[in-house]
Amino acid sequence: MSLWLKILDINAESTVDSYSFWNAQQQQFIDVDQTISSILGQAESITVDVLNGEDIIDVILSYDKNSKTIRILKSSPVDSLLKNPNYINQLGLKISPEDCCLVFLSNEPEKKRLEDSDMKNTISDYASITDKPVHFQISTLVKITSYDNPDEKPIPIPHRDITIKQLLEIIGGNDAHTYLASCESKTVLSEKINLSMINDTKFCLARKHETCLVSIQQPNDALVAVVEESMQNQRYLINATMDDVYKQNKSISEDQYLSYKNDFVASRKTPLNLFLPSKNDTVEFILIYKTLPAHVTVSCDEQTNPIEFSCEPSMCLGHVHETVCELWKLKKELYSLVLVDDSEVDADFKLEEVAESVDDVQLKLISIAGIKCNIIYEDRTFMISTTYETLLSTILEEALEKLAIPKADITMFYLNLLDDPENPTSIDLEFSIGDICSVPNNESNTVESMESNTVESMESNTVLLQLQKKAS
Repeated sequence: MSLWLKILDINAESTVDSYSFWNAQQQQFIDVDQTISSILGQAESITVDVLNGEDIIDVILSYDKNSKTIRILKSSPVDSLLKNPNYINQLGLKISPEDCCLVFLSNEPEKKRLEDSDMKNTISDYASITDKPVHFQISTLVKITSYDNPDEKPIPIPHRDITIKQLLEIIGGNDAHTYLASCESKTVLSEKINLSMINDTKFCLARKHETCLVSIQQPNDALVAVVEESMQNQRYLINATMDDVYKQNKSISEDQYLSYKNDFVASRKTPLNLFLPSKNDTVEFILIYKTLPAHVTVSCDEQTNPIEFSCEPSMCLGHVHETVCELWKLKKELYSLVLVDDSEVDADFKLEEVAESVDDVQLKLISIAGIKCNIIYEDRTFMISTTYETLLSTILEEALEKLAIPKADITMFYLNLLDDPENPTSIDLEFSIGDICSVPNNESNTVESMESNTVESMESNTVLLQLQKKAS
């Protein structure tokens, strides 16, 4: 480059050292000792700007224990430091720049994390507010959500050489009942894991009841032990699916399946929370080596998604009925299992006796209850079929079970009757559903005594309730 400048005889009165060469395509300066061929690479031509010292500045860019002095245009936006792969590679950064942020260190001990709007400022903007060398530190940006709140909270950390336990301490979630899970795999991470050993940048804070243990057992008739110790007591978020379990256990081959209670194989999209509550909050599966030929789909108007599973064609409809009611946490006596055309069938009939093909058995679970409770909790709405004699305290317990909230927390919640959505009525949990089918408006908007009130049937036999958490 220095020879090229002399050949062009550009401003011979100035020395070569008084110029700098800017590669417009790569957005970086060229060393005067570089050869033209090394700069071109695979390109046929490049644009090189020749600049004097007034247009450029040296900045320090650091990550972890590595730092580099970079010569850059004063007019360059700060985000160009992260967008240039050459700078990133030289500092040993192994994650995407999109998962990083910059911290302005020149005014230490005051450190300023740059927001998206700050990143559009020019380098000269920051040079003008300090009399020290301009220094930017690359920090890993981990994004934290919580199980019950999907909003991401970005947390900058100076490097990834920290453990999950240290990260929990940074974000203030270091009590014994708080876990950190990978948002990608839905697995709870051991506190001993070092962030530098994994690629995850998005994590979910979860309390114990928002997680569950999964254990994969060897079948009793197995000739060779294939279940690894690592398949025992794996902790997942309860909204993880069977597909997440299969992906985590890569040793499970394509011709192996996870059977629940040695009874059926749930589809890969089945969430783990359907199997809860379970003994010791552990969901146990048995690794089997055969494909179960009957594929069953059961839908229900009260549920968001159907239940799909594979089983033996000899399974009777009564057992299917029990299985789906157990998974959906429903009272079996309040529901009936029918064919997809609403035809009723005997509970003793086998799947192979009621379907033309066991490859796709379509069934429906319908409510036969006299009344239903439509319950609103935050942004969720769900239905509970019940009876007029059922107490509100029982409805509250069933609602918490559906939401995977521990029964021990029941005193933290209460129910309102939405007879008037603009002015909900608080209700005593000792009243029955029949007591509140018709609640007269009164000045206090409380239900203190129902004996003198006339119970009237509500339209569509549905009671609209609101589940609320008490103010802490």
